[in-house]
Amino acid sequence: MELITNPDRFFAKLKQKEIRIRKPVTIVLFLTVIVSTYQYFLISKLSQAFPSEIARFFMIGAYIGIVGSFVGMFAVWLILAVITHGLSAFFNGKGSFRRTFEFTGYGFLPSLIGSAVTIPMLAYYVSQAEVPRISLAALQQNP
Repeated sequence: MELITNPDRFFAKLKQKEIRIRKPVTIVLFLTVIVSTYQYFLISKLSQAFPSEIARFFMIGAYIGIVGSFVGMFAVWLILAVITHGLSAFFNGKGSFRRTFEFTGYGFLPSLIGSAVTIPMLAYYVSQAEVPRISLAALQQNP
């Protein structure tokens, strides 16, 4: 909770402790699971509009999107940590990359909280939406 209410004190205390990336990994992992689940749900809903032959391609895209979300979120974390560490070094900062990586992971907590609030609401409204059916003949006439 202190990370939200007083981040300066939280990171000052954390700086004195041993480097542990288990909590930041958990934060990023939960965020990835929430985003991936919603992405799969949304693609599944959209695929209902198309004939089953085409809907299969949507579902393949959904699976690729899930894998991409997992890889992508962790890649973003790594890239942000590299940029942050590089900027820190440019301004004569001191410290290890592992510490920067750990601290950068905690930066995903606001996104996790925001996603945990908004994505269930979005999923509810998407589930209530009526998806028009598009026939194969209609697609062939006017794609």
